[in-house]
Amino acid sequence: MDEEQFFQGILQEFPQLESLCAEHVEFYEEFLSHVFLADVVRWTVSLFGEAGQGLAEEAIGLRLINFIEGAYVHGDCAVRELIRVSFVENLPYSGQEGFRIHEHLTGNLRRIFSER
Repeated sequence: MDEEQFFQGILQEFPQLESLCAEHVEFYEEFLSHVFLADVVRWTVSLFGEAGQGLAEEAIGLRLINFIEGAYVHGDCAVRELIRVSFVENLPYSGQEGFRIHEHLTGNLRRIFSER
């Protein structure tokens, strides 16, 4: 899986991100993969961090985490580096809102998170 396939997959699996992507392209006048994935992190963290969020929102967040883990496993070097630098590195630290997202990381994402 290359970067184009990775982002096509995210937008196909998570149509909720289409407006975020459109806003991103409008603001930057192009698609910046590292910046957009950082936006995706903030969106995902918000699913776990906001008071009153329900199980449906968390289920979407869990699906996205599983998608990212699968992309890390099946992605090329560029996708793995993108996930390492723009997804895991942008996850909240202890004491920050949404930190409990780390409880749901598995496999490679958990390992990378623990190494940062």
